Amino acid sequence: MTTFDRYLLRRYLHVFLVFLLSTFGLFVVIDGFSNVDGFQEDTTSATAVMVRMADYYLYRSSQFFDMVGPILSVIAVMVVFAMLHKNSELHPLLAAGVPTYRLVVPLLVGTAFITALLMVNRELVIPRIAHHLRAPRNEEKAQTEDVQPIYDHESNILIGGAELIRGTNRLKEAEFVLPPGIADDLTPVRAPIATFHQEAKNRPAGWVLHDVQPLRSQLHLSEAGEKVIHAMPNENQLFIATDVSFHQLSNRGQSFSYASTTELVRRVQNPSYGNSSVRSLALHVHSRLMQPLMGFILVFVAIPLIVRKESRGLVSNIALCTGVMGAIFGVTQLGMYLGKVSLISPSLAAGAPLIVSGTLAAWLSDAAQS
Repeated sequence: MTTFDRYLLRRYLHVFLVFLLSTFGLFVVIDGFSNVDGFQEDTTSATAVMVRMADYYLYRSSQFFDMVGPILSVIAVMVVFAMLHKNSELHPLLAAGVPTYRLVVPLLVGTAFITALLMVNRELVIPRIAHHLRAPRNEEKAQTEDVQPIYDHESNILIGGAELIRGTNRLKEAEFVLPPGIADDLTPVRAPIATFHQEAKNRPAGWVLHDVQPLRSQLHLSEAGEKVIHAMPNENQLFIATDVSFHQLSNRGQSFSYASTTELVRRVQNPSYGNSSVRSLALHVHSRLMQPLMGFILVFVAIPLIVRKESRGLVSNIALCTGVMGAIFGVTQLGMYLGKVSLISPSLAAGAPLIVSGTLAAWLSDAAQS
């Protein structure tokens, strides 16, 4: 890597960092002032409010980086080339025989670095802090969340309850309704507390019900029910095997966005999920896998638009590039919508923007100054 390559890389990372900090600061100011009542609830101390806000936005910074990182990585490339053009740094390089696309190499290195950070954040950080990201602004309310009952589509057991306790995998006032086929008749099984346990070597994933009613000895189970409902050493406890986890009982429309890709693939292959849920998960998985490649292709779309051979000026180039990026974003959203309503397959919904942007990048390749 040459001295000028390192110069471009430093400029790219500097621009990206400035945009990230400024946009996150703007988000904190707007969101904080709009929801200040939520932070002030149940407290009169200004210090307590500031601590609560700092804790809340510290966790939100990871989610914000995941949301805007791909966009800012492309905007940073646009800004770097716009600055090269504005400061008349581009023409001496072209006159020396350095092709325009040779200057892309350090920017691709920077894009790869940002993409790697995004992947680490998405796969390792966000799943570990997911319960904080679901929490509201009020510290007391952050301890629990409402339950949305859900069916286990493999056993047809309906799982519900009063509320979930964050960070504990515990469900209060749990109710598991056993259908005919699992029990002789429709049978509700209730417990003050139920705890979800992940799959281990000696047992499947499922819920342990404490102080359960009725007891295991009082249940009339079928042969299929015997494989799902298991006795525990303590007679007042019951284990119900199911892959319906703690996080699926609340905010199901967003819970998959906090999971790692490995977990999403496992859920797609799990027969406990309904067809609509599996389709949404598959669409999200395909979109997540396509996103890194999409970032690299958008770099090759942006550069010929910023440094066009025939242009009326830098401002018009930036405006045109912004419009094209907006159109690609519209194609992306249209593909996601068509995928959600089952008009096209999840793979096509996620891949269509990649095909469009790749074709556009190839078509525009000769438009750049050289």
